[in-house]
Amino acid sequence: MNKSCAHCEQSFEPEPGYYFGAMFISYGINTGIFIAAWIALTVIKPDYSLTLLLTLLGVAAIVFLPFIYRVSRSIWIAIFIPYRGDDRQPSN
Repeated sequence: MNKSCAHCEQSFEPEPGYYFGAMFISYGINTGIFIAAWIALTVIKPDYSLTLLLTLLGVAAIVFLPFIYRVSRSIWIAIFIPYRGDDRQPSN
């Protein structure tokens, strides 16, 4: 992740340990993905084994890890630092 925004110079790490709370958002997103995978497996193959379920959840966690990491950090910083949009005025 970049140290600061290229457009507005906002620091992406305002203080040490700032993104510790993003871990809880990541936990919630992972829980949603695990529940969705479990329901999908139940619909597709009702007589699944525990090994198949755990393998599916492990693969889902590894595949979605980069996405969840970035999204949880983005959600966490958006809670505390509001988005201002493009403050520049168009030139004539």
